[in-house]
Amino acid sequence: SLPPPQECSDGYEWDPETEHCKDVDECAAEGPPPCRGSMKCLNHFGGYLCLPRSAALLSPGPGPAPAPPPAPPPPRPAPGGPAASPCCAPPDVDECAGPPPCRPSQDCINLPGGFECRCPPGYRHRHTECVDEDECQFRWCQHSCANSPGAFACRCHPGFSLGPDGRSCLDVDECSMGARCSQRCLNTFGSFRCRCRPGFVLGADGHECHDVDECRAGVPCQHRCQNLPGGFSCLCPPGYAEEGGLCRDRDECTEGSHDCGGAQSCLNTFGGNGTCVCPGGVPGCAPRPRWLLHRFLAIPQIPDLPAGIFQLQHPPGDPKRLRLRGSPPGTFRLRALTNHSSLLELARPLAGPRQLLLEVELLAPGPRPPREPEAPPPGPWDPPPPAGRGLALLRLHLAVGAHPF
Repeated sequence: SLPPPQECSDGYEWDPETEHCKDVDECAAEGPPPCRGSMKCLNHFGGYLCLPRSAALLSPGPGPAPAPPPAPPPPRPAPGGPAASPCCAPPDVDECAGPPPCRPSQDCINLPGGFECRCPPGYRHRHTECVDEDECQFRWCQHSCANSPGAFACRCHPGFSLGPDGRSCLDVDECSMGARCSQRCLNTFGSFRCRCRPGFVLGADGHECHDVDECRAGVPCQHRCQNLPGGFSCLCPPGYAEEGGLCRDRDECTEGSHDCGGAQSCLNTFGGNGTCVCPGGVPGCAPRPRWLLHRFLAIPQIPDLPAGIFQLQHPPGDPKRLRLRGSPPGTFRLRALTNHSSLLELARPLAGPRQLLLEVELLAPGPRPPREPEAPPPGPWDPPPPAGRGLALLRLHLAVGAHPF
């Protein structure tokens, strides 16, 4: 959800319960009174007025109610005697019923024993005539005032409506009235704003929300990015699992999703479904010669060359006794580290996915020893015994992945 807006104007404060701006009563606030001297404070929406103690408010509309008529004068005593008895008082004459005794701009008010000329509501005396009173000069309206003969009317700016007192202006909640926002609406003081959910951006019209293509913005996906409405997803090639935008090789051997059966063992490869191998000495597996050593190695694509792949330990002697066979020409090479260790290096780029079989032969300094008669015949994975003075043979089963991860 969106945090409460802090967009209340002066004279208003944010109400977290109603989630709207409410009026601040400056006249009831703690501290020194806002009005000085004998002025009285009158609160209204968004502010306050300082008026004289004798000032009276006028309600908008036709004008203030007419003042009550004064009390009738006491009866005048008869000359030379006591006051006349009420029973004998002469009947009152309505002077206003005859020819108008007042000026055209005045109202005639009949009184017991006389009459009075008064100004209509909304007018005031100027010399002997009644002229319109401009109530707008007293600033009883919060926003704007429109004067009319004998009356006035308060008006509000767009986004506000006239309050019950006829002079204050209240904020209109456009969101509850169906404001044209495609996703979310935030009411503000005197207006509203459209908001979008995460993964979207507000269009130039200020109403419609458009999806953000995070893939074009360069999100950190190691393999491939797929844009979704309001978000995105990182995709990995088959055989890999996505974790935080990175692609991790799935170990099908550990998961148990390989196809190896019987006495076979599973060797995990990068991006593959595992390689099934048959270890020596296990019943049901093809036997292997005792002089032949198998090693299984899975690597991803390697962009930075040269790169070490496999380190060999061998008897001390001349490194030239090692021979490398089976790789694409110039792709791999052997580099001596010490007189009893060498490093198999990748010298050229090697695209995957693919599987290679490399053979590293250690030549004996003398004639090759004869084959023992009890040695088992070669298995289906093994090539024919090498000719020459081979002392030991390493068969390196190399699985190269399709990606550099």
